[in-house]
Amino acid sequence: MNREKKLLIILLFNAALMVIEAAGGIFSHSLALLSDAGHMLTDSLALLLSYLALQWSRKPATIRKTFGYHRFEILAALVNGMVLLGVAGYIVYEAIVRFFHPVPVNIGVLLAIGSLGLAGNLFGVIILRRESHDNLNVRSAFLHLVGDTLSSVGVIAGGIVMLITGWSGIDSLIGILIAGIILRSAASLVQESSEVLLEATPRDIDLAALRESVEKIEGIKEFHEIHAWTITSGRRALSGHILTENISTRESQAIICRVRELLREQFSITHTTLEVECERCEENSCEFIV
Repeated sequence: MNREKKLLIILLFNAALMVIEAAGGIFSHSLALLSDAGHMLTDSLALLLSYLALQWSRKPATIRKTFGYHRFEILAALVNGMVLLGVAGYIVYEAIVRFFHPVPVNIGVLLAIGSLGLAGNLFGVIILRRESHDNLNVRSAFLHLVGDTLSSVGVIAGGIVMLITGWSGIDSLIGILIAGIILRSAASLVQESSEVLLEATPRDIDLAALRESVEKIEGIKEFHEIHAWTITSGRRALSGHILTENISTRESQAIICRVRELLREQFSITHTTLEVECERCEENSCEFIV
C-alpha cells in the first residue's frame, strides 16, 4: 500500500472518529471529548492537506516550475506545523479554564469513546510510522496522529482518576503535559520545513568537510562557491565551482563525474551543478563565496 492510500484511509477513519467524539462529548457534557474532537477536526484537515500535497508533488516539471511541485510537500509540512502550534496553545488555554471551572461529565461515556479514539489513533500511527522517516510531509501528518493519541491517553487517564478520586483537576494537568509534547514536535517541524524553504544547508552536511573531500580528488586545486540545499524530502542539490589547471573538456568531464560520485556516496547529494574553471573567478562575479 503506497503513501497516498495510507493517508486516505487514515483521513477517512480520523474523520469518522471525530464525528463520534463530538457526538459523545455533547451527549456526556464532556469538554475533554469535545476538545479532542476539535483537535481531530484540525488533524483531519492536516491529513487532507498532506494527501493533496503528495498528489501535487507528483505533477511533472514545467518551463516555469523546473523542479516540479516537490516543494508543495514542504509547504504542507510548514502549515501543519503551524497548526500544531495553534493546537498546543489551545489545549493549554482550555486546560487552564477547566482547572478553575470544572465541568461534571458522564465518565462512563468519556472512557468508552476515549478508548475508541485511542484505538483509532494507534491504528493510524502504526500505519504511518515507517513512512514518517522518509518524508517531511508524511511526518507532519504522523505527528498530528501522535498528538491525537496522546490526547486520547490524557482523556482516558483523566477519566480514570476522576472516577476513582472525583478530582477533576488532573484533566487540566494532563492537558498541559500533552500540549508540551505537541509543542516540541511542532517547533521542530516548523524549523525543519523553514530551513528547506530558505534553502539552508542540510543539518547533517558539514560544508568545510565536504569541500575538503572534494579537493582531495586528483586534478582539483580548489572547490569554492559552494551552495547545498534540500529540494524536498530525500532530494538534495549542490552547486559549486571547481578550480583546475588549463585542461581539456574531456578531462573536466572526468573530474565532474568523480565529484558527483563522491557527493552521491558520501553526502547523499543527487542533483549537482558544477562549473570548472582554470582561473579563480573574481569576487564580484562569485557572490557568497564559501
